[in-house]
Amino acid sequence: MPIPARLAGLLLTFIALSLPALASPTEPASLREHFLAAETALEQGDRGAFRRHLAALGDYPLRPYLLQADLDARLERADAKEIRNFLDRWGDTPPGQRLRARWLGHLADEGRWRAFLRDHADGLGTPLACRHRTALLRTGQRQAALEGVEELWLVGHSQPGACDPVFDAWREAGGLTPDLAWERFVLAMASGQTGLARYLTRYLSADDTPWARRWLELHRDPQGITQVDWRADLHPRAGVVLEDSLRRLARQEPRQALAAWEAAEDRWGLPRQAALELRRYIALRLTLREMADALPHLETLPDHVFDDQLRAWQTRAALSVQDWQAVAEAITRMSPEAREEAPWRYWHARALEQLGDRESARRLYGQVAQERNFYGFLAADRIQAPYRIGHRPLQISATRLQSVAERPALQRALELHALGRIIDARREWYPLQQELQGRDLLAAAQLAHEQGWHDRAIFAVARAGHFDDIDLRFPLVHTGLFRDKANAQGIDPAWAMAVARQESAFMADVRSHAGALGLMQIMPATGRAMAPHVGLQLGHPFRLLEPEVNVSIGTYYLRRNLDRFGGHPMLSTAAYNAGAGRVDRWLPGDRPLAADIWAELIPYAETRKYVRRVLTYRVLYEVRMGQTPTTLSSLLPPIPPADRLMQSATAHQARWQGEGTGPARTPICDAPGYTERPCL
Repeated sequence: MPIPARLAGLLLTFIALSLPALASPTEPASLREHFLAAETALEQGDRGAFRRHLAALGDYPLRPYLLQADLDARLERADAKEIRNFLDRWGDTPPGQRLRARWLGHLADEGRWRAFLRDHADGLGTPLACRHRTALLRTGQRQAALEGVEELWLVGHSQPGACDPVFDAWREAGGLTPDLAWERFVLAMASGQTGLARYLTRYLSADDTPWARRWLELHRDPQGITQVDWRADLHPRAGVVLEDSLRRLARQEPRQALAAWEAAEDRWGLPRQAALELRRYIALRLTLREMADALPHLETLPDHVFDDQLRAWQTRAALSVQDWQAVAEAITRMSPEAREEAPWRYWHARALEQLGDRESARRLYGQVAQERNFYGFLAADRIQAPYRIGHRPLQISATRLQSVAERPALQRALELHALGRIIDARREWYPLQQELQGRDLLAAAQLAHEQGWHDRAIFAVARAGHFDDIDLRFPLVHTGLFRDKANAQGIDPAWAMAVARQESAFMADVRSHAGALGLMQIMPATGRAMAPHVGLQLGHPFRLLEPEVNVSIGTYYLRRNLDRFGGHPMLSTAAYNAGAGRVDRWLPGDRPLAADIWAELIPYAETRKYVRRVLTYRVLYEVRMGQTPTTLSSLLPPIPPADRLMQSATAHQARWQGEGTGPARTPICDAPGYTERPCL
């Protein structure tokens, strides 16, 4: 029988008590004490205490972590049979994979190649994959060692030194052909690895080498393509050189690329499909750069040149000058699938409304308002309809929850999370999430949610395609902290929580590729600059991983940008993602733009999506926090030139508040547990 999400916590207790390792209500804490004591004993070299605590653990889920740590500490003197026994049982777990990788490295360093082959397993990374082939070479299995080496060779980056012996033997055996050398040269150029590409020219044929050199020169200076006296059909390698060079020129100087394209005869000798894609790409880059100024060129293109991406940017270019007829025509020429997407139905409705067809516009707005997203809420505002939340709590049967809870990998992941071993917990979770499907994956999400592991729950339900449980997808994490810090800055706590939900999914320890840290993803330089304004000293960037520090700085940064941009929440949100300097450059130079148009014209796809999501999540967090949500349109003043931002925001606020003193509010519908109101 399915059970609602809010009752699953009771089931978790039942499951925990029913598992062999958790046989009584007091045992989990006792087992954790033994586990931690065993770790301490191992670190202190007290093997007697280690064995006693290990014996007390029984089938405790994290037992393999202790065994791996023990074997790892004495790897060079451990008995091979003991290691193999461990790998036979635990080799497919994260601790087993770590031990196997270290063990194989040790065997390779000692030249014990037959033992290496016996204990090898796939999936441990490129260095060990290459050492596996080296082991085959050293044990006389040359044919097996060299079979399929091209898969390791054909990458657009340098491979580790462990691969050199294999590549040397492969080349000596005649495996490296001129065609393979050219293929890797192309991959290196596509990856921007020109140093590797230059190195690879030594393996090219005499016929291909001049084309490689031409390509490298045009990569350095793509404007040189306007001076070439050859065509794509001159040589088999000429086409890819020409295409890449024209694409690079289009990214740098799209007008020059267009002029070069139009000056050539017969499509530069390119095949029809390649020419079509290149022509489309040049038009896209021109539109991204010039917006409305590109419209005359777009109007000259036949329909077959367009795909949905180019049509979308044609629509945006028309929006930038509010040419509503052109907006409507561009949308109607999209594919049927694209026309059904919420953004383009919304903009089609806006165009029809501006063109005087209010009945058709209202019908379209009503359809879009059924969706729980940025455009759905804006459409609801246009027709004064409630916001449809569409909340559908997960319904997972007790039998399925227990079945999934009994999976060893999930038990290890949840226990590691309970101990605060977040990195190891995620390592256990990743393969599990790949393996589970459908309702089993949703059950795992529910179990993670009930333990407070909200980011895994959020990602798992998204992977399973279930987006309607707003309790699970928008958890109330650190609510008191966000409320206190947001109130101190005079901003809406729901806005701050929406930013954190988008930035980190509430992973307090996360670090982005760019170096941003913590719940609200603060860059260290930003943190150092902002910390004194909230009474903090940021001695080390890792202090940004502390929720109190992170949220204090993040909410101040939102407030600072809100003030900088005259009280415009959308601009402050965009600046949080892309930086205030970029938002300054995106402001209109003369007349104001409606906020929804400005949001659609944000040049960066990441920031465009970010703004939509944060403003949508703000509505949902107001719902989650028990409030009637602020009317989204009331938060979106027209975007004027920089010197009139505050005036625009003040006038907009006055229009929406009228004689009232508080913000405009919009009721919600179809949200069981929050309102009984249905959507009509």
